[in-house]
Amino acid sequence: MKLDRNINPDGRGKYALIKLRRQGKGFPLSCQKAAQLLKKHKLVDFGNTPNTEFFVIRLKDKFAAVALEAYAIAAFHDDPEYSKEVLVLARKAYNHPQKRMPD
Repeated sequence: MKLDRNINPDGRGKYALIKLRRQGKGFPLSCQKAAQLLKKHKLVDFGNTPNTEFFVIRLKDKFAAVALEAYAIAAFHDDPEYSKEVLVLARKAYNHPQKRMPD
């Protein structure tokens, strides 16, 4: 299996991030309506139930490389191709020019 980002011509993955912390006072009404529309059509998963929980790691996260490397090693037995693609992401994380502590 390949990562979605590697089979789409635009490099997009299976998911997108919505920066919820940026919502609040002064948040454009058009964006609020867009978020409500995505929610209405069940295109947004907030991860706030046992069946929808998740943990997102950006490649610039200081700890991303080792986390992705461990994930790739764990996946290798079941799917070597997928594992190798995750290792490529780990390498990108190791070399990320703007590493930082997660927030």
